[in-house]
Order: sequence, then C-alpha cells, then structure tokens
Amino acid sequence: MHLKLDRLITKNENGIRIQIYSCLIAYLILQLIEIPVEFGKTLLDKLRYLQGYMCQETSYVHWLRKLIWLC
Repeated sequence: MHLKLDRLITKNENGIRIQIYSCLIAYLILQLIEIPVEFGKTLLDKLRYLQGYMCQETSYVHWLRKLIWLC
C-alpha cells in the first residue's frame, strides 16, 4: 500500500503523525487478535469480524434483548 497524501484527513505535520500512529496501532491490534477459524485468517477478515461484532454489541436491539434477558 502507498500513502497518498491527498487522501489524508489533515495536512499538517502533527496531524499526519497522529494518523500514522493510529494506523500502526490498528495494524498491531489486528495482528494480535485471534478470531474463529471459520471467519478467515487475513487482516481484512479480522477487521470485518471485529466490525460486525462491535456493531452487534452496540445495536439497541441487541442491547435491549440482553437487558430483558437479565430481568
């Protein structure tokens, strides 16, 4: 992958540094996390799994179901 400067959110030095560090942190988290084998092994598979899991956990429907289940 190539870093395209016209696609960055900000163009000042500090903002670019923060974006690069954020990308590195996200990359390391994806490297360290383990997901079930049936979802795949690639970093993109891990990212998709985490996005789906996080959306499910923050959905009001799922949150209400858990709340009702505990009562």
